[in-house]
Amino acid sequence: MATLLGVWLHAVYLTHAGALWRDETGGVQLAISTDPSVQWRLVSEYFPAFFFSLVRVWSAFGLGANDFTLRILGFLVGLGLLGGIWLNARLMGCRLPFISLGLLAVNLTLVRWGDSLRAYGCGALFILLTLGLIWRLVRAPGRSSFLFASLAAVLSVQTLYHNAVLVLAACVAGCAVCALHRQWKTAALVLGVGLLAAVSLIPYVAPLVQAQDYMALHKMGFELEWVWAMLALALGSGLTWPLLGWFGLAPLVLGAGWSALLERTKGSPVGFQDLPVFAVSALVAGIALFFAFLRLSEFPTQPWYFLPLMVFAATAMDAALANWCRQFRAWPPVFVAVMVCVPFPTILNFAKYRQTNIDLIASELCRRAKPGDFIVVSPCYCGITFARYYKGQAAWTTLPPIDDHRFHRTDLMKERLCSKPLLKSVLDQAARALSSGHTLWIVGALSLPEPGKIEPPDLPPPPLPGQPFGYAEGCLRGYIWERQMAHLIDWHAEHVEAVLNPQPSIFQYEELPLIMASGWRAEPGTTPTSQ
Repeated sequence: MATLLGVWLHAVYLTHAGALWRDETGGVQLAISTDPSVQWRLVSEYFPAFFFSLVRVWSAFGLGANDFTLRILGFLVGLGLLGGIWLNARLMGCRLPFISLGLLAVNLTLVRWGDSLRAYGCGALFILLTLGLIWRLVRAPGRSSFLFASLAAVLSVQTLYHNAVLVLAACVAGCAVCALHRQWKTAALVLGVGLLAAVSLIPYVAPLVQAQDYMALHKMGFELEWVWAMLALALGSGLTWPLLGWFGLAPLVLGAGWSALLERTKGSPVGFQDLPVFAVSALVAGIALFFAFLRLSEFPTQPWYFLPLMVFAATAMDAALANWCRQFRAWPPVFVAVMVCVPFPTILNFAKYRQTNIDLIASELCRRAKPGDFIVVSPCYCGITFARYYKGQAAWTTLPPIDDHRFHRTDLMKERLCSKPLLKSVLDQAARALSSGHTLWIVGALSLPEPGKIEPPDLPPPPLPGQPFGYAEGCLRGYIWERQMAHLIDWHAEHVEAVLNPQPSIFQYEELPLIMASGWRAEPGTTPTSQ
């Protein structure tokens, strides 16, 4: 029943997610791009090559013609995650995946971000299988076990970069069990799995090193409070009490591992009795290495970053508590029932949220915007979604203006940060549209300045005060781009109206308003009429 409820959620998300949001759009367009000058370099920035190749093959069969057929691919990945939970339980010798189903079956992070047209769902599936197959290699070493474990590990790191630390954790756990039983040849096989995965990442080293020059725009350092907030959101699906299920199991898991370590029989072969030791070792090493990776990367953490770790941890908890589930047969079904049935109505409602409303805005602008009008999209990365869905005649640009809106171009953004003429050209176009009787359309929220505020100054050379990485993109938008456009509207537009406001049924990462400004006041100072 937990699995069926999970399938229901994935089906609901498939039919309600709607248009692709910016990260999905950029990834899909990069996957099908025929521009070799940027494809490999940008693929290396986003994710390793596997998921892009999967989308490209999917589209080559004619299944990438529209948003819904593309979302079917994500839906199949989501169902694969549910199937992978069952398969992994069998690989590890657990009868039923009570713990992982209870934690993951109706988890919104798994549904929304596992099914999205990004690499996180595939990466989570492969790391889940990697953990199970490395245990199989430890328990029954052989050619086929080694090949399957190596394939899963290589696919894991070729889908998500941060899966590399989880593959390392699984290998560390496998080697720990082998060392307890002095099975050094098997330990060498386990290390061989990790080595093959590491070698497969060598082609990405040079592009990633080159990208650090402009990827610093996205860095904000490791802020523990922010990381905790995103982790809690990922684990709890926006609710608080499911965290009790995750963290409440921790003492049981650690106790099961310690008990198995004390009760092991020296000289005996690796068996099911060693599974808790393997699982707890993988869990502890995986959490430590994953957070070390986040600390070193210094990128702002988002809930979907934790999906591979969540799947890895839930599978390890299942394995650690397998004996406990067999001894106390009444409690595991109760755990599943509480963790799945209680939050299900709320999660079902969340699963109906659209990923973006920019396609709706684009449709409205196609109907209302006329030649001579001017459209400004802010922030600029939302121009990726807007470019996919807007087919009207009015000219448009972003803040700041970027030449390529097919996918994320952080390199181009960095080039334009200190270009005062570029931002001035957008302000001049907006002023011409208003002064000539046309309409200025703003796709995005602009905070009008307080009364008496003077025009915001131009951007100073980097680094900004308090920004050790030079420029922080979020700070830039608030510091200059949006404030200067808001100042222009506040001083010169006669009428400002919110045409479309964000709706509660739009997911928070891309819910933008549509604002219409019209009329021209040559002499600033009078407050414009607004609605």
